[in-house]
Amino acid sequence: MKKFISFMLITVLMALGGCSKFLNVEPLDSLSGNNFWKTQEDVESFTRDIYRLFRDGLAVRSGLILMGDLRTGPVKSTSAYPPRGDFNLLAKNDIKTLVSTPRIQGNVDTFWQLHGAWDDISDWQPIYKVIQASNILYDQVPGIIDSDPSFSPKMAKQYQGEAVFMRCLSYFYLIRLFGDVPYYTKASNQEALPRMDMNEVAKNCIADLEAIREDLPWTYADPANRGVRAMQGSVLALQMEFNMWLAAFDEANKTSYYNEVDRLGDILTNEGEMQQGAYHLYPIEDIAQVFIGRSQEGLFEIPQNANYGDVLGNIRRTFTGAVLHEPYLRLNATNPYSEMAYYSAYMKILYPEGQPDGRKDVWFDSNIYAENGAMQCFKFFNLALGENNNVESLSNYFIIFRYAESILLQAEALAELENDEKAIQLLNRIRTRAKTAIFPAEPGEGDLKDAIFWERCKELMGEGHYYYDMVRTRRVLDGEYSFNPMSYSDFMQGAWTWPINPKALTNNNNMTLNEFWR
Repeated sequence: MKKFISFMLITVLMALGGCSKFLNVEPLDSLSGNNFWKTQEDVESFTRDIYRLFRDGLAVRSGLILMGDLRTGPVKSTSAYPPRGDFNLLAKNDIKTLVSTPRIQGNVDTFWQLHGAWDDISDWQPIYKVIQASNILYDQVPGIIDSDPSFSPKMAKQYQGEAVFMRCLSYFYLIRLFGDVPYYTKASNQEALPRMDMNEVAKNCIADLEAIREDLPWTYADPANRGVRAMQGSVLALQMEFNMWLAAFDEANKTSYYNEVDRLGDILTNEGEMQQGAYHLYPIEDIAQVFIGRSQEGLFEIPQNANYGDVLGNIRRTFTGAVLHEPYLRLNATNPYSEMAYYSAYMKILYPEGQPDGRKDVWFDSNIYAENGAMQCFKFFNLALGENNNVESLSNYFIIFRYAESILLQAEALAELENDEKAIQLLNRIRTRAKTAIFPAEPGEGDLKDAIFWERCKELMGEGHYYYDMVRTRRVLDGEYSFNPMSYSDFMQGAWTWPINPKALTNNNNMTLNEFWR
């Protein structure tokens, strides 16, 4: 009951604070109440609700994570009925049509918008609610030391560290979606804020994360908290991501960002003296445990459990919902096709015919190269539960960061620094785990940077990284890599961003929208 009350408190009052003036925050006493912020239990309840706000705003409310795999991607709608026209629009980067098509209940022509809720992504307020709540938590925590004798300064720093991580993670998603965004860290902000240069937002977040990292544990004694609450590994992974983003958009200083990724990666991947074995790669035979959640390969993830109604109603907003069909997933009666297909040419780049790869065996059925929707991907689906277990089998987590992804990110930075030997060692850690040919593979695998890029495409399929990797590396402009390349002029005008909902302009003369999508 206490947790329910705190959730209703933060949700209702934060909504009130955001309705009249965008990004303006109500005074702290009206948000928290005179009887709140007295005990560790109050802090714990508020903290858990921040994670819940992030989960609801990011993973459940819209197809944001799914979008990261489909935009400008080698995907298409199949002959499954009703057709998923949204997949084709995402692949062609026709985001304007995607977000402007109204949802009409029972209308087949808007079926995909109704189930994808793509227009919800344009509304950044749910993510800013996470930022607002995180700022309040950071501000209020020190006062608990005086009111609750059992609440130590060390505990206060850990909760503040979680607040900073969740704020910075929210900004990470915002800048990748919208580019420049309003930035604030005050618990109570009374200004109508303009958008800040995204590079400055990223730099601020990196500095804030560095300041709190060691206040967080490497992992949690209670495995129920592992991966779903901020850890040192979560912070390191996020810092690495910010630095790689900066290397792409602040090219004059890219070498320093790549070196920083290497430094952070060394801290993360040292399984002895530093992280003491908190994180490791699972054998390919046990890889399903990673996606069930709370594994030692997970660095940060969003929990879900269909048994509690988390997933089934929103399955079409997930990768699993796009790439499974009868008898494993029944979205339409006896539908023999998945709603989405990858182009055969793309799948043959990732998994060349005749070349062994454990991921191919574990994640896909025999129709891996089919374009008609016969292909199925079981990566986030628990095959051990058998056929027609629609509810139980869908209880896998939304993976935000995991150990394998960070290893490949460090390898990418090292390749850019021309430290090929170390980059290859890291790349081959992932390939060895997958039981596939190590680099350079026969016959004659060439460019190391390309090898790392394609390895990320293969290893991270369905985890929402594809599009952002394409943007970061500018491969989104190149027809050699992109099945739907973006023109250089469109890219420079902001075609890589997402449109901002015009309600962001309400009561804020300092606000602007993304010009390309106006």
